[in-house]
Amino acid sequence: MKFRCERDALVEALQTAGRAVSGRGAVTAATNGVRIEARGNQLAVVGTDLDLTVHVELAAVGLDDGVCVAPARLVADIVRALEPGAVTVEGGADEVEISAARSRFVVRTYATEEFPVLPEASAAQVWLAPAGLADALRQVVRAASTDDARPLLTGVLVSAEPDGIRLVATDSYRLAWRDLPGSATLPVGSEQILVPARALVEVQRLLASSAKEGAGRAGRAAAASGHSDPAPGELGDAGAEGEGISEASAAPDGAASGGDGGAAPIGLSIGELDATFWVGGVRLTTRLLDGRFPDYRQLVPPAYPNSVRIAKAGLIDALRRVRLLVRDNTTPVRLTMHPDGVDLSVVSQEVGQASESLDAFATGEEVTIAFNPSYLIEGVEAAVGDDIVLEVVDATKPATVRSPDHDDYRYLLMPVRVS
Repeated sequence: MKFRCERDALVEALQTAGRAVSGRGAVTAATNGVRIEARGNQLAVVGTDLDLTVHVELAAVGLDDGVCVAPARLVADIVRALEPGAVTVEGGADEVEISAARSRFVVRTYATEEFPVLPEASAAQVWLAPAGLADALRQVVRAASTDDARPLLTGVLVSAEPDGIRLVATDSYRLAWRDLPGSATLPVGSEQILVPARALVEVQRLLASSAKEGAGRAGRAAAASGHSDPAPGELGDAGAEGEGISEASAAPDGAASGGDGGAAPIGLSIGELDATFWVGGVRLTTRLLDGRFPDYRQLVPPAYPNSVRIAKAGLIDALRRVRLLVRDNTTPVRLTMHPDGVDLSVVSQEVGQASESLDAFATGEEVTIAFNPSYLIEGVEAAVGDDIVLEVVDATKPATVRSPDHDDYRYLLMPVRVS
């Protein structure tokens, strides 16, 4: 195997595929590595821990077809440290040589036959608007649990709804859901799947990278045509909320979506045990979690007698200030909702106390309720718009954070009991 590739493109491919390599409890030594295959002028880099697989394709100057399995982190670090420009990679039976300018590295490789044989993914069944999906993941994934002792809560429920799909995550202390309305829904037989949050974090990264590349291409195209600003209805209109997902037949492989400033739609296929996302030249396959997600609908109060509408930025800033006295996760922030606004306070026996008052529009009775400040900040940050609405039943039942102008996102937060 021998090929030549630009350093920046190669290091990005190695890092992207390498994020699927856990390095912990590897099935074989080869699963600590990435599989690099050169075929013609096409390069494929694959990393896997069997639960998550990332397959990256990119263009290269092919000099000799072949395959090697190289240590994931070491090879990525080497390529990143090289001088900008062309990098030549030549692999043999037991080692791979990486060279650029006057630098030359020889690294021992793993046996290619020990690398797992991965099944081919089926064709994409539905297509998702990139901006809508990126926003939904930003809002929902943060609420998933990181405790492996409760594996079902480390996933995000993706379920079919009458007008599209819904993403739901909870760690039992807070719950977030986001609706993606659209003209199609999940494939028949896959109306509910539980996707590991870890995989969706990687999808988030891929979407951010893809959006950055798309913005760069649009800027270069505008400069080439003599326009410095995007025309109305083009770049500035990316990610209209009404465009959740569409039928696969409406967006064949490689087609562009008009609803996201020309960004390519995100493909999704669902198998019996796994799901695959296509983002640009990257294919990410994740094993689905097996089990029944909690019935989150019963957690939502039927009505909220008390609510307050408050400026989002002002509330976040005030929460961050009073949180300075919090030294552990057991110290809550108290919110007192009254007709004149909201009072925030933190009392720490070891450190001291802090308080701040904010103007707000409140309805209902005066209520004092306490929350984990970090969880509350995350829910407020995820809401879209300049204001947020905090809805409360009483000091013991879940409260809801939402945007007054966007009804597709909800963040439920359990209060902290205080004396």
